[in-house]
Amino acid sequence: MGANPRKSNVVSALPPDTAPPADGREDPFALAGDISAAWEHCRRAIDQGDKALIRGLHLDAKSIDGTVNYGALRRKLVARRRYFPSPAKIDPERIRPRLIPVRPRSLEEDLFKITRGFWSMPYSKGYGRRLRFIVMDTASEAVIGIIGLQSPSADLACRDSYMGVEKSVKLHLTNNTLDAYTVGATPAFAPLLAGKLVAGLLHSNIIRQEYWRTYGHQLTTQLGVRIPQPLLAITTASAFGRSSIYSRLKFGDRLLAKPLGYTKGFGTVHLEHLYPRMVRWLQAEGMHVPAGFGNGPKVRWQNIIRTLQGLELPTRYLEHGVRREVFIFELVQNFVDVCRSGALPQPSLFSDESWGEYWKERWCLPRSRRHPDWYHVDAFGQLRDALGFSSAKPL
Repeated sequence: MGANPRKSNVVSALPPDTAPPADGREDPFALAGDISAAWEHCRRAIDQGDKALIRGLHLDAKSIDGTVNYGALRRKLVARRRYFPSPAKIDPERIRPRLIPVRPRSLEEDLFKITRGFWSMPYSKGYGRRLRFIVMDTASEAVIGIIGLQSPSADLACRDSYMGVEKSVKLHLTNNTLDAYTVGATPAFAPLLAGKLVAGLLHSNIIRQEYWRTYGHQLTTQLGVRIPQPLLAITTASAFGRSSIYSRLKFGDRLLAKPLGYTKGFGTVHLEHLYPRMVRWLQAEGMHVPAGFGNGPKVRWQNIIRTLQGLELPTRYLEHGVRREVFIFELVQNFVDVCRSGALPQPSLFSDESWGEYWKERWCLPRSRRHPDWYHVDAFGQLRDALGFSSAKPL
């Protein structure tokens, strides 16, 4: 999904948490009480429209994730500092964006991981197909932003309604799409509305070519058939309700991001800080589902469901209430006809260079003139602060 920048002054959004007993065994009554309190705390924030507290929930979930080595990311940031210059070294008139695929163990992978650490959204482990890209400014040799793509959810109500197909063929068609879990700009370029630039590049032919290069001859996991070609569309969702990046995103008269509706507001971000305790309790009860092949891509979700059922808690505790706006980037001119009547895909034309110039004239340059103080943004400091907390302790 699209992600909003991390605000360094956001404090922990978690309600007080009951410490586990000294013997390491979880008290089911205490765990149930803390789950209930976390849900109520989150719902109050949603009802009050408190985006800072919602962002804090994301930051807490991100900090608790022990799979991310923040020390290593901080060292990478120092080593790659030249690619994250201060805004004073960036000339808006000369910005020339270039979309670059990320390969494993490369400079681009370091730059992607560093930039991903800037956002408050928890890291996506992803599943299925997965592609990553960085957007570079060839004039300043600076990172403008990143794009992260993965296999889409099999069920997304507003997308499925828009496609308008029978359930029996829906999975085949969704396998012909990807979902953007990360789209956005670095702190030096974000004030120039570079998030819109990066989002528009979801239409780039480079993405379609990389999709073919990586997955053109592979088989789908669930159906065991060759992954369909060409790539038909990319979906994404805002982080906090209505999106300012995707809303009214146009290239001339062409709408690049079509709004489809909103998610139903279900998820686990408000319960992530309790997940280690849930695992301990499930293991003690012999109910834990371990990660691994054959157990499905949503092991975390399965374990949280089992915890709620085992503790006799209502499933409404999975409804955090953050209804994210969903958008689709159609990469073919006749997407709906392809879905509903099996028409041959007609790929849309898109020029990265023309889009970059259009973005610059439409958003970047006017913004730089209206807000000349963007030069004073401490871009490196924001990145450093975003990576400056340890995953071993809460914020």
